[in-house]
Amino acid sequence: MYYPSKKDVLVAVVNWAVILSCFLPLAIQRDYEALFFTIPLALFLGWSWFTTGYRISNELLIIQSGPLKKRIPIKNIEKVSSTKNPLASSALSFDRIEISYGTDYGMALVSPKNKSAFVKHLKNINPQIELDKRLKEVM
Repeated sequence: MYYPSKKDVLVAVVNWAVILSCFLPLAIQRDYEALFFTIPLALFLGWSWFTTGYRISNELLIIQSGPLKKRIPIKNIEKVSSTKNPLASSALSFDRIEISYGTDYGMALVSPKNKSAFVKHLKNINPQIELDKRLKEVM
């Protein structure tokens, strides 16, 4: 099952402003050398914008954002919490879920559009997952 990322207006404005500013060296001074550095950034941000999402498949949570992919065995997920943590992550919204997993303090931030369905799906696979009280209210 695929869960697309929720997208905030503020994140969209910042993301697209950075993408557009990557082309300023070309528009202002015809500085083609600068494009060597700015075009890859613009491509990465655009690719991430359109492909950020979360797939639950074969007892794995697969987090994808552009070319980056992270696989988390759902049986290793210990806790799921609601958060507004602004750390850089595979989330296009500040309405996020923090997923704690593994023995080495693994943590992932995600922002599925349908939080309750996403969390229920995880809990169906691993009923041992602990939920914080804010997520219990959503479900």
